[in-house]
Amino acid sequence: MQKCAQYRNCHIGVIVIFLLGALACFHANAIDERSPDNAIILGQSTDLSGIYAQISRPFILGANVYFAHLNTRGGIHGRPVRLLTMDDKNDPELALKNTQILVNEQKALTLFGYVSVKTATGVLPFITEQRIPYFAPVTGARLLYAPFNRHIFTIRASYLDEYRHLLPRFAQIGLKRMAIFNDAAGLPHRALMQGLTSEANIQLVSFESGLGIDVGKIADNLLQSKPDVIMLMSISHDISSALVKSLRSKGYLGYFYCASLVCSPMLTNELENAAVGMLITQIAPFPWKATVPIVGEYQKAMTKAGVKKFDYLSLEGYIAAKVLSEGLLRAGPHATREKLIAALENLNGKNYKNDGYPINFSSTNHQGSTYVDLTTVGKAGVIAN
Repeated sequence: MQKCAQYRNCHIGVIVIFLLGALACFHANAIDERSPDNAIILGQSTDLSGIYAQISRPFILGANVYFAHLNTRGGIHGRPVRLLTMDDKNDPELALKNTQILVNEQKALTLFGYVSVKTATGVLPFITEQRIPYFAPVTGARLLYAPFNRHIFTIRASYLDEYRHLLPRFAQIGLKRMAIFNDAAGLPHRALMQGLTSEANIQLVSFESGLGIDVGKIADNLLQSKPDVIMLMSISHDISSALVKSLRSKGYLGYFYCASLVCSPMLTNELENAAVGMLITQIAPFPWKATVPIVGEYQKAMTKAGVKKFDYLSLEGYIAAKVLSEGLLRAGPHATREKLIAALENLNGKNYKNDGYPINFSSTNHQGSTYVDLTTVGKAGVIAN
């Protein structure tokens, strides 16, 4: 068990050091296919200053901890690995501009760790046209999983995997009435969740959505449906926090549920005791359980880098960097994008040992993991595995 406060554990100084080290390699003008130090360039456009910054920063931290350790051991075939990160503020147009710079000017071999489906929508046509590997996007949105795109490689379970892992368990423990809050228009989510709840023998009793609506009114509407569990699908942590507090103040004593990226550190940190009864599906092993080999390795590397607190997102970043590095190694000393794709497609549990978080790719499957675990929030915001 660890306090939810450990989610808010990005050592900003460490992140800045890593980011500045990476961005020092960045030049405004076009460069040759290889950087002056013969580095392997990885490109990343992500939100560093908007609503997804609390997701991007710990992921980047974990990834750069791995890459820094890798480079001290000689890099990949004697070439250092450089992660160039640009801020897109979760703006699809800016994400596309950044991606074009990273690919055309900085000659990034692959793209890595983009956050949010919104920016993915903006860059995927360019990525597909240019045939650039797009590795470890930090979202479980269906767009990145179906239909199959040979340039996209995911290492996290999809949101659909998370829902299908947990929803059947609700009926088993007597939670048969579920309400949902989604701050978007909600129509695609409504159709999806109606199907999933029906499969799980759960009644979807309310589906509230929309921004700009009084949180107290939303809470009243949800309470009128008498739910056993309320699912939060909002990307706004301020709204989610306010809604949970309002529901608790109005006497709601039931459960809350949200998927891995929805229940962020900010949400659980702010709520503390109000979050008691919250169920969170996770797509990585418990970051505080050092007996799991990949977790123990991650903890050791983070501690050596001066980071003493752990969380799910930095673990995900660490794993993503490790798996990509294995692909780069197998692509050979003269790696190309096509060689990297071929190398990743041949990386699986039979020939790659990643104890605690198995990875399985193939030429017809680019979803490397379907791992889903369940955590709960107890008193004072304590996360339990």
